[in-house]
Amino acid sequence: MPKVVITDAKGLVQKTGKGLEHKFTPLKVRLITANENNTTITSLNSGEDVYFGTATGIIGAADDNNAYTFKLPTAAMAGERIRVRPVNAAAYGSLLGFVCSKPATEHIRYVAYEAQAVVESSTTVVGVNGTANTMVKLAATHFQIGDIYELTSLSTTQWLLEIHGANGLIAGGDIAPDPGNAAGYID
Repeated sequence: MPKVVITDAKGLVQKTGKGLEHKFTPLKVRLITANENNTTITSLNSGEDVYFGTATGIIGAADDNNAYTFKLPTAAMAGERIRVRPVNAAAYGSLLGFVCSKPATEHIRYVAYEAQAVVESSTTVVGVNGTANTMVKLAATHFQIGDIYELTSLSTTQWLLEIHGANGLIAGGDIAPDPGNAAGYID
């Protein structure tokens, strides 16, 4: 019997004899080394497994001492995934932020866990960077190797950010919706 493949209109999900297969699995590995400054914005892509946090990219090296702002793509559908992992050995000394590509129409829900217990959750709002709380901001010295940031699109306008702390660094109040800078980076 011939193999039957049914694909959605955008070619993102296929139904095969094995069930549903998502285009964004497995994740593609991406290494991000040293931000140039605190205002650099790094665009992420669906289907990436991102490693960041050191000037050299070497796992366990010192942090590069610049804030990271990750811009999420506009999702084509629910179920797109991105995973972000710090590789710095000590707690990172600068800020970490997440923002949508189109903050006027897209937003982020987040839940932060430490020792598998929820320590923080909230939602950003749609609006203008620099004015409305369109970004997720994680305070300095609160992420390091072992932590995992999992992003899943819930629709074309909403991302879910699950922060899995593994170092005992994240407590209530360390993460919050924030307006950031009008230019789109966390500050």
